[in-house]
Amino acid sequence: MSNAPFLAIRTLQQLAEDEKSRFPLASEVLLHDTYMDDIVSGEPDLETARQLQSQLRDALQSCGMTLHKWSSNSPELLNSSLSTDVEHSFSVDTDLSVKTLGISWKPFQDRFVFKVSISIKPSYTKCEVLSVIARLYDPLGFLGPVLTRAKVLLQRLWQQRLDWDDVLPNPIADEWKEFVTTMKYIEKVKITRFILTDTWLRIVLQGFADASEAAYGAVVYLQCFYQSNNAKVTILASKSRVAPIRVISIPRLELCACVLLAQLVQKIRSSLRLEISDIVLHTDSTITLAWLNTPANHLKTFIANRVSKVQRLTENCCWTHVPSHLNPADLVSRGLSPRDLPELKLWWSGPSFLERGELSSGPGPPLMNESEYSCELKNGVVPELPISSVCVSTNSDLSFLSDLLCMSNSYVKILRIFSCVLRFVNVIKSNVIASGPLSASELNQAENRLIGMVQGEVFSAEIRNLQCNKGVLPNSKLGNLNPFLDSDGILRVGGRLGNSDLPYVSKYPAILPNKHKLTNQIIAYFQLKNLHIGASSLLHCVRERFWPLNGRSLCRKIVHECIACFKAKPVVTSQLMGNLPRDRVVPDYPFNCSGVDFCGPFMIRYRNQGKGVLHKMYICIFVCFVSKAIHIELVSDLTSEAFIATLTRFFGRRGKCAKLYSDNGKTFVGANQEIKGLLKLVKEPDETLSGFLSAEGIEWKFIPPRAPSFGGLWEAAVKSAKYHLKRIVGRSNLTYEEFLTVCIQIEGILNSRPLCPLSSSADDLNALTPAHFLIGRSMNSIIEPNLTDLSEGVLKRWQRVTRLVQLIWNKWHRGYLSELQQRNKWQFQKKNVKVGDLVVLIEDNMPTFKWPLGRVTKLYSGNDTLIRVVKVKTQSGEYKRAISRVCLLPMPV
Repeated sequence: MSNAPFLAIRTLQQLAEDEKSRFPLASEVLLHDTYMDDIVSGEPDLETARQLQSQLRDALQSCGMTLHKWSSNSPELLNSSLSTDVEHSFSVDTDLSVKTLGISWKPFQDRFVFKVSISIKPSYTKCEVLSVIARLYDPLGFLGPVLTRAKVLLQRLWQQRLDWDDVLPNPIADEWKEFVTTMKYIEKVKITRFILTDTWLRIVLQGFADASEAAYGAVVYLQCFYQSNNAKVTILASKSRVAPIRVISIPRLELCACVLLAQLVQKIRSSLRLEISDIVLHTDSTITLAWLNTPANHLKTFIANRVSKVQRLTENCCWTHVPSHLNPADLVSRGLSPRDLPELKLWWSGPSFLERGELSSGPGPPLMNESEYSCELKNGVVPELPISSVCVSTNSDLSFLSDLLCMSNSYVKILRIFSCVLRFVNVIKSNVIASGPLSASELNQAENRLIGMVQGEVFSAEIRNLQCNKGVLPNSKLGNLNPFLDSDGILRVGGRLGNSDLPYVSKYPAILPNKHKLTNQIIAYFQLKNLHIGASSLLHCVRERFWPLNGRSLCRKIVHECIACFKAKPVVTSQLMGNLPRDRVVPDYPFNCSGVDFCGPFMIRYRNQGKGVLHKMYICIFVCFVSKAIHIELVSDLTSEAFIATLTRFFGRRGKCAKLYSDNGKTFVGANQEIKGLLKLVKEPDETLSGFLSAEGIEWKFIPPRAPSFGGLWEAAVKSAKYHLKRIVGRSNLTYEEFLTVCIQIEGILNSRPLCPLSSSADDLNALTPAHFLIGRSMNSIIEPNLTDLSEGVLKRWQRVTRLVQLIWNKWHRGYLSELQQRNKWQFQKKNVKVGDLVVLIEDNMPTFKWPLGRVTKLYSGNDTLIRVVKVKTQSGEYKRAISRVCLLPMPV
């Protein structure tokens, strides 16, 4: 591709990616429905089409591009607000046609048409013949039979070794003149653009392949079911190739046509953004069907290469036989006059059985010529007569099975429904009414039929080989199981336990596919039946009757998705640890931003009272966000006045702070009465405390409820204080003065904790501590010698003090902050919780199986767009929780 087209396409693709959030409809169209500078797309309704039109205009105008030459099959869309732009031209004429990617389209009729402008001449040269053929631009192959006839004529010219300017000799000249004269009938061809119906139910791709001595080709139709037994059939595309000049047999050409059909179907499947339920492929060659049903390594090279390619491309497709007179690909392989094409129903709508809602022609194929089949087998391979249809389960079986499995997720319920269906069928056949509860034999018969239908859907190739007394292919998933078909047609494991005294179903368990809904239902039934056992025990129970492929992983998946098992052992949700708040990483005055928490009560006594009289005392701990310095205050009771006095003492000794952080007021629901009262005081301040905070200009902030990880700074301080109190105080009852002294000593010890080394020198044993930010040195450092008699030196004393402070803050920047860089846990980004997710709320004083279920109703994202706090709605109300307090229920994928 040259530079200019590449840059144009690349620019549109980049624009679609950049504007995806602002213009989602336009982004999809620019990525998938744009070819060079043409945009061809559509929408199911007028309102959505208007939104797409507006988004396309705005998205392209954002980068200086202007759309013009608008065309649509909807006059209302063309008469929208965009029509006021004089730079755009709109087409609503009934006879006007526009070129869409080289194909003429009449918007008013919504049909594709062809225009032919060929002048009739008395004689033609080979160059002029090629020029006429090249003018028939038909990328989808709507004119396939006509083009085949023209290409066959051109091949005959090459066989006669004519030069480009040589005049065509007779009788080829007469044939060509007749062809050119009838080309005007091509203009009568009109193809409806819309291939679906307004109320379609399911879609089937129908492909046909055929070959003749002159050419081979393939054609694909879309069969759109809009009622139970009715379908609309529309041609999608066709391809054709002239036969090689070197003569090869018709069966080989038929196989080449099947390869062409497989490639065409693969291309259509990747292009259509529709859910295709089934793909049925037809050929009128029984020999080709036999080859397709033969392992490729048994065939000679030419056939083996093409058979393996078809088997790979059409792995989940159904190959069937179609009579030659019902095969529309016969037209594209033999060629057709332009005069006959416009009104030929077989070509435009396929054989009549498609419109009747049938998937195949019905009658079986004729007898096959075994000699032509056997001559392509390798030496030493015994010729066998394979079945002529490569489809084991009929479409009606697959459709019924899919509808049945959608009725319920319970295997027992599915089995009983199917048993009732079979009972009804037996009543109709035998005219003997059966009543009463379902018997064990009826349930066993229904189970075998269900397993058989599932196996026929997934293991069709293996079943075909076993029906023909051949083993499974070496690359089959069942190769190591030595499978066989029992008397009921069930595919079972032919293992090594035949001589054991186990029951028949345990010695030869039925094989189940690993990715099927029925397999999941059966395993879930065994898990429920055996009281939610673990994955290994579950696999053992299942294998007593069934052999699911990849069973260990399936059992783990079922156990993982079981709600009851999850509630018994829930997994807490987590997310990447967030960045530190600005208040912790920006230099500030000590305690200007602080966290506060309480612990206690502790029992103390007063010196002038008896030994038996004890009083409650609480500890209030303040932590500096920047330096991690600790300040401890004693609180005698839980009144507002006592706490205001505590804050006043704290402000008087450390300076007034701008922000205070604390736990949320509803963190310890169900705790003892002392903690309840304390939290009501601190986390739910009354008017007196609120007025004091407002008057002092203090901003009080709370972390999310029941999220101690959000307050790890002060939680760690409380833990450290308790650590020393337990070891110092123990069970003794100290006096007030003694207890206060102990608390102040603990404060000094905690403020002397090393944050990082002061220097990298091996001889320097000093470390940066929180006390350096309070008093310029560690609390426990030795007394410096008296330097008052020494000379000032270069720096004045105040400058020296300032320099020391600056050194401390420089070390805080370079040393301490880098220590905070690592994430000690929650190191990986997880998938965000979404609105509507089902979760289990963690309750501290409740067994896990009683934890309430809830649904996420609101998300709270951080600056990095990651979700760490959610609002959950339960039966008792809505709660704001950190994701560390919820467990996301596993949902089936």
